[in-house]
Amino acid sequence: MQNINIKAVSKMTGINENTIRAWERRYSVVEPERSDDGRRLYSRKDVEKLSLLWKLVQKGHLIGQIATLSLVQLKKMDGEHGTPSHTARELAPNSAKEQVHLETIISSLKKFDLDAIHHSLQKARFELSPRDIITRLVLPLLKEVGNQVMDSKLNISQEHLLSSLLRDHLGNVYQSLSPYEYKTKSLQTRVIITTREGDLHEFSILLAAILCRIHGYETYYLGPNMPMSDLAHACEQFKINFVILGLAALPPEKEFVTAASYLKQLDQAVPKKTQFLCGGMANVPENVISSGRKYLFFSSIDELDTFLAQNK
Repeated sequence: MQNINIKAVSKMTGINENTIRAWERRYSVVEPERSDDGRRLYSRKDVEKLSLLWKLVQKGHLIGQIATLSLVQLKKMDGEHGTPSHTARELAPNSAKEQVHLETIISSLKKFDLDAIHHSLQKARFELSPRDIITRLVLPLLKEVGNQVMDSKLNISQEHLLSSLLRDHLGNVYQSLSPYEYKTKSLQTRVIITTREGDLHEFSILLAAILCRIHGYETYYLGPNMPMSDLAHACEQFKINFVILGLAALPPEKEFVTAASYLKQLDQAVPKKTQFLCGGMANVPENVISSGRKYLFFSSIDELDTFLAQNK
């Protein structure tokens, strides 16, 4: 049955019509058929998927990280009791300072006032600790901007402009945290951070790199889109203890190599003493690592932060 109109879908799921259209346009979450006069016609399966996506978004997951998951994967996530990709604690600014910066940046973004955004981000770097910049400013900001894009209060060009500015400022935060301020180099745990080849998602791994330096790890940030053989070579050269790998869920047509295949190849190429720490929404079978290597999957930046604090 595929004849449910968008008004009915909105009532059935609790998602407003603008958000449904935005999810379709940006993430292709469903592909409704069209009537002769061009109206969207949804199936029961479309409604079920939209309902699950909305339920998971309400729990704290970001739509951009779960939009490409299958119905089976979404049902599995809904049935699990683990922590969402960003916890409510991470996403809630709890002081006037962070809230002022967040509101200033959103207001300036609506007016395309990039100088004001740059000034606010620069000021935040002096007023807030690196950890607070991550958990109490950047993560809430990204979530709010994503929500406003879905509600058509901001457009995608504004979101991309903010992303560019944030990437520059977070890079400066990372560079300002010299690992040599914390421990003698010879005693440090060595960490390398990247994403698999074809995965251009950078924010999560950049935030992870900042946390590693906060905790005093000797950190090698390679950026996204790293061929497996080159990553394995870098691990050997730097005698890496931990590989932190971002594994975003990519549409099949844009996937250069699957997350499972990349991990299997990396497992064969990297010394067994190197531990893999992975995060993201890619579909990875539990038995992907069969060599006995230590392998952990983190569902949030907060979980990674806790691990880093306990294992340095």
